[in-house]
Amino acid sequence: MEKREKGERIPSMFLEVLEAIYRLEQEGASVSPARLGKRLGLGEAQTMERVLGLQGMGLVETLISGLVLLTAEGERIAVGLIRKHRLIERFLYDVLGLPWDQVHGEAHSLTPVVSDQVGDRLARFLEDPKTCPHGNPIPSTEGALHAEAAVPLHRLNQGKAGVILRIEKEEPALLKYLATLGLLPETKVEVEEVAPFGGPILIRVGGSRYALGRKVASKIFVKEA
Repeated sequence: MEKREKGERIPSMFLEVLEAIYRLEQEGASVSPARLGKRLGLGEAQTMERVLGLQGMGLVETLISGLVLLTAEGERIAVGLIRKHRLIERFLYDVLGLPWDQVHGEAHSLTPVVSDQVGDRLARFLEDPKTCPHGNPIPSTEGALHAEAAVPLHRLNQGKAGVILRIEKEEPALLKYLATLGLLPETKVEVEEVAPFGGPILIRVGGSRYALGRKVASKIFVKEA
């Protein structure tokens, strides 16, 4: 595939891959074709076909080890996609009133067809929000992405308290579950007890107490209060 011309529209199936690679990198994961395919719900052949297509456009590179990396241009485009995605989430949640566990999936479908110009207008309409409904930072127009320092809830020591900043893994079932417990951004959480040997942690939210598995708690990022 020939390197794309500047300004040439990138098909949505490739944009989806760019965004997935960026999110995996931000999670600290090495982006192998297998891991990327799992995130996208694609088989090995389809995943490699898209990776090679992006490589031909100069947006990713593949190392000898097989790992996939974004080029500078690929990262620029991916950050722009994250910006539009999170702005769309804010619009769907704040203006249209969609439940917070549904906006991620809806935004995922809409992001590839929303232009940068519409994204910028949306930001102005929403008065330049800093985070999505799940607390994750919205990149600036220049591509800067500043996430406030936080730790996963399961790393808070017994007796410590924190304020939820963000939910980094925006899985619908997880978000719906957390919403039923009131575990939303800006909510104060206290760790009352930490079970040994990797067991659950007992937390207090207002007047309620819940036992959370560490896998769930690891997706909730808090600032120690």
